[in-house]
Amino acid sequence: MIDDLMEVRTPVIPLSTYGSMTSHTTFVWLSIKVLLSKLTWLTSAHDGLGIRIGKWYTVEAQHGVISLTCIEERLQRADPVVLAFDIETTKLPLKFPDAAIDQIMMISYMIDGQGFLITNREIVSEDISDFDYTPRPEYEGPFIIFNEPDEKGVLERFFAHIKEAKPTVIVTYNGDFFDWPFVEARSSVVGIDMYHEIGFRKNSEDIYYSDYCAHMDAFAWVNRDSYLPQGSRGLKAVTVAKLGYDPDELDPELMTP
Repeated sequence: MIDDLMEVRTPVIPLSTYGSMTSHTTFVWLSIKVLLSKLTWLTSAHDGLGIRIGKWYTVEAQHGVISLTCIEERLQRADPVVLAFDIETTKLPLKFPDAAIDQIMMISYMIDGQGFLITNREIVSEDISDFDYTPRPEYEGPFIIFNEPDEKGVLERFFAHIKEAKPTVIVTYNGDFFDWPFVEARSSVVGIDMYHEIGFRKNSEDIYYSDYCAHMDAFAWVNRDSYLPQGSRGLKAVTVAKLGYDPDELDPELMTP
């Protein structure tokens, strides 16, 4: 950031030297000077105190004096806990799912290689037993099933597991524009506050985030870096192109009464 400010400062300096600064330029110039002085002080303070990102410290305050002591023996970084999830919903024929009237029928997710499936037995006609889905040897998929009596039970089970697993990264596919808004809306319908339960909510840019866990919407990466044609960026097409297998599809009508 300091380098960026220095780069911006370079073309502004001649304007100040020759007295041709407008009021806007003056404001920009003063802002740059203030930011540079603060960032330079912070950098110098961190260097002088030996404070480094990624290390553990004990912090003590006595008589207004704060001291930081590095815990040298605590060097191992915590492994990330990754949770990837996808939802399946009901919908009217030839219509896109509508969170105002449609329900979540299933939530499937994996936590560090262990699969889970939560079913809504108001929609799914029978209990599902644990199963294994391993499309390729490198993609093992043992699944544990939770058959819940209704949609509220599905959401409560999902949120409880998130709180238990404490993921540091949650991965979705187009989750910012479908999965998260749908889960949030249906939670509200059944009287659950999603933000209160798991700390995720939408920011001003319509991106879902939390203070404790990163959200990675893989669809954003596909749009930016996959080089796939515009019509080949659905989840099934991307799975074939990037993971090398064609996922099995089951008609939802076979699972409903």
